[in-house]
Amino acid sequence: MTDEPDGALPIKAPETKHPDDRARVPLEAAIGVIPGGSAIVKLVGEFVPTQAQKSRSKWEGAISERTNEHTKRLDQHDELLRPSVTMTGVAVELAVALAREPGDGMTGRGRDLDSLCKLLPGAERKAIEDAAFELASHGLVDIQRAIGPMWWLRLTQRFYEQLDHQVMKWGSSTNDDARHLAKLLAADDAFEWTPNLHAASGWDRRRFNPAFTALLRLIPTGRVSGEIQPDYPAQSLNLLPEDRVVLRRFAQPQ
Repeated sequence: MTDEPDGALPIKAPETKHPDDRARVPLEAAIGVIPGGSAIVKLVGEFVPTQAQKSRSKWEGAISERTNEHTKRLDQHDELLRPSVTMTGVAVELAVALAREPGDGMTGRGRDLDSLCKLLPGAERKAIEDAAFELASHGLVDIQRAIGPMWWLRLTQRFYEQLDHQVMKWGSSTNDDARHLAKLLAADDAFEWTPNLHAASGWDRRRFNPAFTALLRLIPTGRVSGEIQPDYPAQSLNLLPEDRVVLRRFAQPQ
């Protein structure tokens, strides 16, 4: 979901009143009144930084590192959401049929070849099987095999992100929906409880969950609840101020 380590701590402001620095001030003043002392003080200041300067340097480095991590996550997020799949024939028909089937916007129940054939009654069974594995080759579905010839197909998050904007008539893409959720989350911590965020979106789970899953890639794993439940990718969040900054940046119109 993210490149940031689990449980990343908030970045503390630089220390400004270190005891060593308070002791250093009168010492520098005493040296300054000695002939040539000003030059010595200047050299010391240049080559021996104060504790406050060291603290600020570390703080600036941490801010830069964290900003780069957040920027990397945003870039990866946009790359994953960018449409890049081109298909033709039965594969397209199967993808459209799967997208329009009732569902919860997550991996859903496994579908075997017989159930896929019911979605496309006019197509040949072999053509539908080939189409299923073509979708798998694009990462749009996951196919799990049992012992023997039996297999089951489940949708992936990539399926929703690549196809919903082309198939569903919502007027926005999964990426746009994710930006809308980010705006809500950044504005009110009540929406850290996923059912509240879902209700505020006004969407059914088939539309909400793919957008919410896409959004979770921007949030460090340690701030995402990990319980197993059937309704959402995560039941709740525990955001820190730096997470809200990332969400606000992501929510800005492109």
